[in-house]
Amino acid sequence: MSGISTLKKCADYVKRQIQYKTHFNTIDEMRKGGTYAKLTKQQAREVQAFYSKHFGKKISLKWHEYYLKVNGEFSPYYMPTYIYYTDIYPKLNDPRVAVVYSDKNMIDKLLGDRVRLPKTYVKNINGTYYIDEKIVTKSEAVAQCLDIEDAVIKHSLDTCQGRSILRFKSANGIVTGKDCPGTIEELFDSYAANFIVQAAIRQSETMAALNPTSLNTVRIMTYWSKSGIEPVFAVVRLGRTGSVVDNASAGGMYCGVNMDGTLKKNAYTLYPFTSHTRSDSGVVFEEFAIPRFEDLKNKAKELHAQLPYAKIIGWDLSLNEDNEIELVEINANSPGLFQGATGPAFGKYTTEILEYCRNR
Repeated sequence: MSGISTLKKCADYVKRQIQYKTHFNTIDEMRKGGTYAKLTKQQAREVQAFYSKHFGKKISLKWHEYYLKVNGEFSPYYMPTYIYYTDIYPKLNDPRVAVVYSDKNMIDKLLGDRVRLPKTYVKNINGTYYIDEKIVTKSEAVAQCLDIEDAVIKHSLDTCQGRSILRFKSANGIVTGKDCPGTIEELFDSYAANFIVQAAIRQSETMAALNPTSLNTVRIMTYWSKSGIEPVFAVVRLGRTGSVVDNASAGGMYCGVNMDGTLKKNAYTLYPFTSHTRSDSGVVFEEFAIPRFEDLKNKAKELHAQLPYAKIIGWDLSLNEDNEIELVEINANSPGLFQGATGPAFGKYTTEILEYCRNR
């Protein structure tokens, strides 16, 4: 074994140990302040037998206890995040390519001929400005955005879980919007590089009922299994009163979606972790159904077929004011799980996924 190969193995080991520690700290923080009864002896045996058989090792039971407390559903199929992010995701998706798939500045090049996308005013890619795929100066990019009725700016490589998304309008180069600096140039400077400016999506009346100020999106996770591409779970994400973003990490709610498009009983917030049976606007979740949900699932499957270097992808989809499907984001780089709301992320495919990753 060469010295370089040995060093790489050592570096990978250290990185994995750091990731393990991070995720154990996260679950301990999430469990803080709650009372979590241990699994019964039979439940614990069932979990350990399942993972020993299909993954080759026993696991921490903290995640199974947490999800049981959150939604009252026991299953050995829950995926602990310390395993998912270190041993599963990197083997399902090629991380080198997943970053490109998830780059918001690349979506039109990858899938622009297959799905409706928001209108793009300006891109900044690695410090270079583009308008309609042509390199332009910063002054030309600023001029393009001097007068816009309703737009969104966000980082293209990482939106910091929604916290870097700003909705604004401009008139003669003066920007108005929550947390926005005074001018377009100052707005661009605050993002520095790798960002995109797009027209805000005007969502369907039905989806707006969940929260009128945020774009409420449907996240569908698809998995490229041995038998084909299938949706494995879905959540609807919605903002709180007055918020323009729907991300749970930025304060929004998330609610599990059944495969017929109806919502589950409870939605959840993360900080603080609480459950809700209705939105701030008064919509009762279990009485709501996502419009065109079958079409949304089929569109996600169709798009995934074009990105073969990723076996799992989270698709953020919306319905515009004409009830047309628009793609908001691709999440191929460490796509998140929402098991408190959905139940086991990979369902009947958990065994296949564990055995695939165990043998790689």
